Amino acid sequence: MVVVLHSGLVYEAVLENSWIVVDPVKNNNIGLIRMYLDLFVMFSIFFISGYFVPASVKKQSSLNYLKSKFKRIMLPWLIAVFTLIPAYKFIFLYSRGLPQEEWFSYFHFFERAGTDLAFYANNPVQNWLWFLPVLFLFQVIYLGLYKVKALQLNISLKTAILTTFLLGTIYGVAVSTLGYSGWYHSVLLHFQNERLLVYFLSFLLGTLCYKLKVFDGGLNKKWYIATNVVLTFSLGIFTVVALNTFFNLIDPQREFYFISAFGDRVFYFATGLLSMLAMLHVLLYTFQKSLNRTNALLGELSRNSYSVYIIHVIVLGVIAITLLDLTWPAMIKFLILSILTFGISNMMIYSWRMTKQKQMNMKTIVTTLMVVLIIGAAFSSYPGTAQNKMNVDLNEQPECARSLQAAVVANDVESVKVLLAEGADIDEKEAASGSTPLITAALFGNAEIAELLIEAGAAVNAKNNDGSTALHTAAFLCHPEVLRLLLDNGADKSLRNNGGSTALESVQAPFEMVKPIYDYLSSSFEPLGVKIDQERIQKTRPEIVKMLSE
Repeated sequence: MVVVLHSGLVYEAVLENSWIVVDPVKNNNIGLIRMYLDLFVMFSIFFISGYFVPASVKKQSSLNYLKSKFKRIMLPWLIAVFTLIPAYKFIFLYSRGLPQEEWFSYFHFFERAGTDLAFYANNPVQNWLWFLPVLFLFQVIYLGLYKVKALQLNISLKTAILTTFLLGTIYGVAVSTLGYSGWYHSVLLHFQNERLLVYFLSFLLGTLCYKLKVFDGGLNKKWYIATNVVLTFSLGIFTVVALNTFFNLIDPQREFYFISAFGDRVFYFATGLLSMLAMLHVLLYTFQKSLNRTNALLGELSRNSYSVYIIHVIVLGVIAITLLDLTWPAMIKFLILSILTFGISNMMIYSWRMTKQKQMNMKTIVTTLMVVLIIGAAFSSYPGTAQNKMNVDLNEQPECARSLQAAVVANDVESVKVLLAEGADIDEKEAASGSTPLITAALFGNAEIAELLIEAGAAVNAKNNDGSTALHTAAFLCHPEVLRLLLDNGADKSLRNNGGSTALESVQAPFEMVKPIYDYLSSSFEPLGVKIDQERIQKTRPEIVKMLSE
């Protein structure tokens, strides 16, 4: 289910600045599938994790318990954050045709100050690996509660479920109301603020089910039917409220609520948590009734599951790159990506285990060949040579056939004139950064082209993915001619980028403080043959400040 959830993100118009690979072919209906999976997958995983903890605590000393959990959870996490997170960023940049960056920027403790931290390359967080240190924290807390005998309370399952529902709802509403929604990020911990307590309560619910031997008894079909009814209504209400909230977010002027802003928030968290609990019961009943058996295949998948979770996103990214050139419908590509990621991840873990045991068979040989072929397909054709391909295409095509963005980058004034006369989209945004041709002209200091674009009706206050306008760009890179042109044509000096800075504020910080940003831009633009003259920028900054202060 986690593989399906993460595969969907490739084909949705969400997380485009942070997910490992984003495909230009989209189907936002996949978003509903992902929304439902996101609602209960991790909730269920924490419940299952909690179920197995009490037995582990009882059968060994506290020190041995902590050692075993560290070896099982934190050691793989340490290895993964220093290998898979750099691999994630490499694929992230490669799949977008962007240049690779400084080696130290590939680790999860790196944060590029003064930039858009929502862009993964600027802030490579733990991503899917967040689950491991949080689970370890829960297990340590449980050990502490066990030692102080805080878990000896006699509490029924119904009371525990009701407590989970009430506390989880109150917590989610409080976090959201106080403005703390979102993800907390540190070197060790990375979690979604509004769900942390909910996941811990699910974990404790799992430990209680073990203590009460809930699964040793018979199945209650009436409760199962009732739970399905509850799930249908709660999930329906949650979907409506969640979609309405989403529409309000993308259109702040809308401000439509079924009850009120607070009332809708309460229903969002209450129905969401009720759906989590109901879905958990439905899953447990179904597995206990129909899948409570094993065979060779299920046994192998069970042994592999933990390791598959750790590696699957990198496998997914490599496979997604090989599918980028295909023009098939997004839903088909989504299904193929899900199946291949799950299958190849399991085959890789199986082959690794066999290799460690010094056993080679046809499965390991086939797996090795498949991995080599997929990696070869991903990194030889698309899009590692995207920049070279673009340069070749630009050189081979007549100038008037170039894209407007390419003509601006090449400082090709004649091609810009031809393309404008032919009706080229003057505000078309470049895929990677979201920059319009005018922002690109400001970036390279092309005053003549900027003037042509403005005269043709370019939006002077359009923003890129960082929330920056052409004015921000011209100011930060200290291009006074372009800056004056923008100011004379209605550029808004009060607009702020995603970092909260106006154009003036972006050049008021001490040069040494923002020098790393210029260093980054230098390394990024070097493949394009563009040099960032930092000496000129440093000398010109006072002039830019004066112009923006007028």
